[in-house]
This record gives sequence, C-alpha cells and structure tokens, in this order.
Amino acid sequence: MSISIPAPSVPGRLRLAGLLVGALFFFTASVLAVAGTPVEFAKGRVSFQGALAQYQQITVTGGWPIISPGGKLKIGDQGDRVAILRQRLSRSNDLLPASVGGDLFDSDLDGAVRRFQLRHGLHVDGVVGSGTMSALNVPTAVRTRQLELNRERGQLLLRDLEARAILVNIADYSLAVLEDGRAVLDMRVVVGRPDRQTPVFRGAVTTLVLNSYWLIPPMIAVKDVLPHVRKDPGYLGRLGIRVFQVGEAGAQEIDAQAIDWRYLSAAHFPYRLRQDPGPRNAMGQVKFIFANPYGVFLHDTPSRELFSLTKRTLSSGCIRVEKPLELAAYLLRGTTLGSLEAIKDALTVAHAKTVKLPEPVPIHLIYLTAWGDESGTVQFRSDIYGQDDF
Repeated sequence: MSISIPAPSVPGRLRLAGLLVGALFFFTASVLAVAGTPVEFAKGRVSFQGALAQYQQITVTGGWPIISPGGKLKIGDQGDRVAILRQRLSRSNDLLPASVGGDLFDSDLDGAVRRFQLRHGLHVDGVVGSGTMSALNVPTAVRTRQLELNRERGQLLLRDLEARAILVNIADYSLAVLEDGRAVLDMRVVVGRPDRQTPVFRGAVTTLVLNSYWLIPPMIAVKDVLPHVRKDPGYLGRLGIRVFQVGEAGAQEIDAQAIDWRYLSAAHFPYRLRQDPGPRNAMGQVKFIFANPYGVFLHDTPSRELFSLTKRTLSSGCIRVEKPLELAAYLLRGTTLGSLEAIKDALTVAHAKTVKLPEPVPIHLIYLTAWGDESGTVQFRSDIYGQDDF
C-alpha cells in the first residue's frame, strides 16, 4: 500500500453552577482597542488602567497582610489565621468591609474565598489549601507589575484585531469566537505542556477536516508512542495506528509485528505512524487547520474528561477544544454543513473529509495572565509558561 504523507504537525490537548458560570471567559469575550488601554468586553468597557489604579492604591495604603503557614482553612474554622484571612480578602475587595471583623470562617468568608479563587483561575471549593494560600500571599507590588506587563503584552498581541476572529488565551485555557467585540461562542481548551508550549501568534483558519487521520509527528512517535510499543506489542493495533516506511518509492505500509522496536530511537526511527479515523483517534472528530510555522492546530479530543480539570497544560502544543462540533458549524455557516445537525450527519461517514471554509477566519493565540473584566473585577491567572518576567 502506497500513501502520500505530508509534512508533520504537532498534536494538541469546572464550569460552576449558578452565578459562577458566566465568569469563566471574562477575558476572551473582549477586544483590546488599538489605541491603548481601553478594553471592549461583552457587557461594557473597563481598562487595565483601572485595575492598575486599584492595585497601586492598595499598595500605597499598606498592601495586604500575609497569612502565616499552617493547615487548610475552611468553613467552621476559627482563630488568628482566619482573622488575617478576613483582612486579606477585604483589602482585595473579595470580602465586604462590613464582614471583615471576627475570627470565624463563616458563610460570608466562604463566599469571599470562592470569589477569590474564581478570579484567579483556581479550583473553586471555598477551601484555602496550598494553591489558594500561595495566591493570597502574592504581594500587591508583584500583582501590580503583573498588570503592567500584561497591559503592554495585550496592546501588542491584540493590535488590529479583526471584527470577526477566534481568540485563544493560552493562560486562561479558553477560546472565544468574537463578532464586533462580542463573544458569540466560547469554550474551554487544553493547551501545551510547559515543555511543549503552545506558541503565541496569529493566523487564519481556512480548512477543517472531519474524521481526520493523525499523522503522528516523529517527536511524538519517539517520545510518547515508542515506550508504549516496547512494553506492549499490541498497543498500535488497539489504537488503530499503522506503520509506514518512507523510501524513494514513497511510503509503504509494513507489519508492526515485524519491527524490533527495541533498537529504535530518536537517532534511528525510519518510520512514519498514522492513526486511522475513529473514536480512538487523538484528533477526535474534527481538526481545524491554519497555516503556521509551528505545525499546531485546533482539534477535538476523545479525552473529554480533561476539560473538567482546572489546570489544562496537557497537550504537545496544539489546542484541544471543548465544543468542536459547534465551532465547525459556526465556521461553515451559510453552507450545507452550517448546522450542528449537518456536521453530525457528515461525521457518520467513516472516511476523512476535508472542507474549505467559505472565507478564512482570523485566529489569535495570545498569552495574558492579568486583566480587568467587564464588572471592574481584576482577573489573574497562573503564569504557566513563565512569561511574566519580573
């Protein structure tokens, strides 16, 4: 069997009930104005400057207290550390001034902790564990500098943002489709691991592939697949992965059982691996292609459980999207595939189908760890790639 193998590409990979639901995509529902600091959000205008002014004021009036080390703090606890926690959250406007007194961890303080966790991209449970404690104890001067850096970064990354565009904030694990500064579709995403980072750049989505093959990049084949095959000879067969040897006559499929995998390495791996379409395919059911020098793209994933995680740095560089079928239907609107039902019907056909978009849609992969949301609340995210150089 002879096939044509294109250039390799790099693969990728809790929403709360009630009032907490709408806060997940505060940033990605926004457009940074070309002229400078103002930010146009889905429900109003705020600015980095307003957030900066707030934190500068906190700093010059003494900052906030540091909570001493100790065990977790949760509702029902009482003592000096709880009293300091109340003061700390009051200083950052997470706890109302009327509730600042006392040393009991009551329902008001539980709500304040949850608000703090939500706007810092933490797991929201009302319990002050190690992660929440670390975020609470970051000095105001550091948070102010973080806002300054991200204001500069945002002005550069979002200059000349198109009226219609896809915006991915890597640090926020989120994607939004924007029309005239309004989010018409948003979703959670999985991004690259710290050692396989999702790059920051802009491009244009031109094509999508339904029931895509996955041509496994050599780096992934050697580092991720090869160790499994050495331990389990049936690994490739169970996952629908075929092996091809590339030569002058093209790529010829060979029997994986005929290969002595023990003697292969990064220095000697004369094979290409391809995963067939299907429920086990790492690309899921849909892949979104936009030309770029990094070989990254958006795609579905069979590992749906990953979107419930708070920290989602799990891919090899590509972006795994929570709502691939909805995104595909949006991008193909105005065509025979421009509905969720039509996309689902097309996916019932087992073979791969490449579809060109009616028009290219700009996409921006950005990295912001601090901003102001539409309510004037200041949002922070973990610096997962170490880009906030203080």
